[in-house]
Amino acid sequence: EIDADEASAIVAAAECVAAMRGHPDEAMPHELAQTVHRLGKPSTELWDSARNSLSAVVSSSELTELWAEAEEDDRAAFNRAITDLIDRLNQPQGKAKKPKKPVGSNPNPSPCMFCDKPMGDGAFHMIDITVNEDEISSMKQGGWVHLACLNAALHPKHMIQNWEVDDELLDFVMAKIEAENSED
Repeated sequence: EIDADEASAIVAAAECVAAMRGHPDEAMPHELAQTVHRLGKPSTELWDSARNSLSAVVSSSELTELWAEAEEDDRAAFNRAITDLIDRLNQPQGKAKKPKKPVGSNPNPSPCMFCDKPMGDGAFHMIDITVNEDEISSMKQGGWVHLACLNAALHPKHMIQNWEVDDELLDFVMAKIEAENSED
């Protein structure tokens, strides 16, 4: 288990890597944003390490346990912030640009089960919940959810980490595996 201080440092480092990739948090202090910008693009190894380390923090850290014990609103804010950081680390390298609406796109008008706002474009996460009252009867309900809304309702240790696979990262990981296999 990662202690709270180390986990906090990992989250801060992952924020810096996301900023180096062109996707800083809006709340990043200006001086830090300038320093991070001067560092340039992070190596694939650093990016991979940031993603893996952040995943470890979410899965097994004292920081996650402390946030799990916090008030519900504070816990939800922590979960939303981590989900947002994962989303920013998933974005392709480059300057963040306002996404253009694809021609012929049909936004999902269905409301989120948690916040009741429309799902919008590209946010098609669906969940099914089955409640078993006894061995014979059960009830099933499904609906659309924003991943951040779902994560806000979960215990921090059980948040859904929606990591995307990128060709650059896949090439890096495959080369790393091949190098390890050739050493054996």
